Amino acid sequence: MREHKEVEENKNNIVRIRLELKDDYLSDDQKRMLKRYGESSTGDSIVRDILMPIDMPLHNLHYAIQKLFGWQNSHLRSFHLPEEKYEALTEGTVKGWSDLVGVLFQPPSEAEEDLFWDEDYEKGSINTWLKKKYTGPYRYGGTIEHEAVAKQDIKVLLDHFDMIEVRESFRDFMARSKQDGSKETKVIKTAPLIELTLEEMNASVALEGGTESLLERLEVNQVIASQSETLATDELIPITQELIYKYDFGDNWNVHMTKYNDCSDLLEQNLVSEAELVEAQATVLCKHQPVCIHKDGLSVLDDVGGLSGFADLLGVIYEGEDKEEKASLSAWAKSMGWHVRKSHPQKML
Repeated sequence: MREHKEVEENKNNIVRIRLELKDDYLSDDQKRMLKRYGESSTGDSIVRDILMPIDMPLHNLHYAIQKLFGWQNSHLRSFHLPEEKYEALTEGTVKGWSDLVGVLFQPPSEAEEDLFWDEDYEKGSINTWLKKKYTGPYRYGGTIEHEAVAKQDIKVLLDHFDMIEVRESFRDFMARSKQDGSKETKVIKTAPLIELTLEEMNASVALEGGTESLLERLEVNQVIASQSETLATDELIPITQELIYKYDFGDNWNVHMTKYNDCSDLLEQNLVSEAELVEAQATVLCKHQPVCIHKDGLSVLDDVGGLSGFADLLGVIYEGEDKEEKASLSAWAKSMGWHVRKSHPQKML
C-alpha cells in the first residue's frame, strides 16, 4: 500500500516510451516468418514498451535499446528526427542547420573518441556492462556536445569553406548522364557554404557523420512529446512526436519511438496487470533505471541483415530443407548471443 502511494506521488517522474523495430519493405513471406516464428503479433514489427526515469538522456537510452532488442553495441548508431520535421526545422539550409548545432544537432567533427566517450567495454558480460550504462544517475562525460564547443566546431567548418564550388546533386547527375553520357558531376555555382541548401552542401562536401544526428546529451522527455500533445510553434522543446533510432548503417535497423501519457491501453488489453505496473514504476523510481513492461516479438541479433534478414534467418531455421544449412545458421545465431527462451518483460533490463 505504501509502495503504491509513493508511486502515485512520484509517477510524474516516470516516462513511458514505445519502441517499434520495423522495416517498411518486408515481403509477405518475411512478415509470415516474423509472425509465426518471431512471436510478432502483427508480423510487421517487434515492439517494446518501457518505463524510464524522466531525466534519462538519449545517450543512455541507446544502451537500453541495445539490451531490449538483443544487440551487442558493436556498430555505429544515431538518433534522428523524422525527415519532414528535420526539413521544417532547418528549412533545408546550411544556415538553418548550423544555428541548431549544439542546441539539437551534433557538430560535424569526426572526433569519435569524444562522441563515444564511455565505450569502455573490455571483457565479461556485455549485458552487465550495458546495465551500468542505462542505470542512473546520468551524466554526459564528453566535450563536443556542449553548446560552446559545438558552436566553435561548426564555425571552423563554415570558415574553412568561405567559398566553395557547388556541384549538382547525385540525382541530377544521374538524370543528366543518361542523356549526355557525362562521367563527372557538374559545378553549378560558387558560393559561401553558409548560403547553400543542405542538398547543395551534401553534394559538394563529404561530412562522414552527416547533419541529422541529435545530441545524445538531450533528455528523451525533452525531445519527444506524447501523441496527444500539441507541439508549440513558439518553443523548440519538445520537438517531435516521433523519434528514430538508427543502428548499424549497413544492416539499417530502425527503431521508431513514441511517447504515451499513461499505460491505460496496456491495462485495457490485459497486456500488463496493475500489480506489475506498480512494481515496474517502483523499480524506475527506486533504482533509477528503465523497466520493460510489455514486449511483442523475439529479440534479434547483430550482423543478420536487418529485420528482413532476421525474418529470412527464421525461415531457414524453421522451414529450411537443407539440414546442414539449418544447423550452421542455428549455431551461428547462438554464437551471436541469440536464443528463443521465454523471458518476462520486466527481466529484460
